[in-house]
Amino acid sequence: MSKGMWLGIILLLMVLVGIALIDASAKRPIDWRESYLFKDKIPFGTYVFREELPRVMPQDRRFRGFHESYYEFLTEKINAKASESSIVEIAEYITLSKEDVRELLSYVEQGGEVFFSSKFYPEILLDTLGVQIAELDYAQFRPTPRTVHYTLGNDTARIYLDKVKDFMVFTKLNQKNTTILGYLNARGKAIPNFVKITRGKGSIYLHNVPAAFGNYYLLQEKSYNYVTKLINVLQHREVQLKDRGGAPEAAMTPLRVIIQKPGLAQAWYMLLAGLLLFMLFRSKRQQRPVPVILPEPNKSKEFAQTIGNLYYENGSPSNIIQKKIEYFLFEIRNNFQLDTLDLTDERFIRQLALKAGVDVEEAKSLVQLIASYKNKTVSSMEEVKLINQKIEEFKHKANFI
Repeated sequence: MSKGMWLGIILLLMVLVGIALIDASAKRPIDWRESYLFKDKIPFGTYVFREELPRVMPQDRRFRGFHESYYEFLTEKINAKASESSIVEIAEYITLSKEDVRELLSYVEQGGEVFFSSKFYPEILLDTLGVQIAELDYAQFRPTPRTVHYTLGNDTARIYLDKVKDFMVFTKLNQKNTTILGYLNARGKAIPNFVKITRGKGSIYLHNVPAAFGNYYLLQEKSYNYVTKLINVLQHREVQLKDRGGAPEAAMTPLRVIIQKPGLAQAWYMLLAGLLLFMLFRSKRQQRPVPVILPEPNKSKEFAQTIGNLYYENGSPSNIIQKKIEYFLFEIRNNFQLDTLDLTDERFIRQLALKAGVDVEEAKSLVQLIASYKNKTVSSMEEVKLINQKIEEFKHKANFI
């Protein structure tokens, strides 16, 4: 690898490290999303809740997370009897299909417990249970986080949730199988927001303030005690926790530390992109050096010299004269488009003198000299020089190329 390539790689790594350091030191805004995921440490994640469960519930409880739909889990994956297990889910929206609702209700009827804390439930579940949920009437109660507090049953402890702005309450209950366990209190009135619905041998618990389970509130003593009392309504030893954050194997990747840090993750992805581009460009076929092909040298002069020497050494001056005359006549035909078949023709001589720009007498003298040597078989070298001199002088005056 060339020095320039190494220098480029080093500069790229320096840039990526610089980006990571700048991003890591930058102050990030607080993420107030209501994710309610066990892995999230943001204010409304449930990391603290998941970590504190073994301490807030009796020691004989066993906890297990699952990621499948309720239909899949209850028909294929659950390894405990319904009468010995509970299901817990905390979410902003509880999402259930018809199959999920059917299996959940069957599970409860066999003695299972279900604990949901959410602001919104699917209509199919509420209709089946005979309950309705709506937001607190603003015109009547004028609710604000400072004027609304929450209580449990006969417990006199009050908690205020300063970040909660959605005040969800039950507006319809089935008195035959519903027990009110908690209230939202506003303007002196207590409205149900936590109920127990008995069905068959088991129970379904519906709670309307999932924010109480968030990290933000579980770090406060009053909210911590409130959640402890909420979750301890469950009696079964096996507690199945619905985890919507993905399979735990995904978090066990060796790169989890890098991926979980935004700055390091950004630098990592940029490094991968840089390596991909490097491989892409290096994988292209590199062009081989193009050989320099020199043009063929012009050997016309050397060729003519060689032919001349050949004729000279063979001692045939007359042959040289004939070749000289033939080439000269060819040039006349090529340059002046004149017929050289009859050199004694007066008309030919006049046209030659006119096109060559010489006197008629001079042209006539040259033509007669050529005609006299054209068919001569014996000549000397002096005559060769004479013919060559006369022809070259004429060509110079006629501007032959």
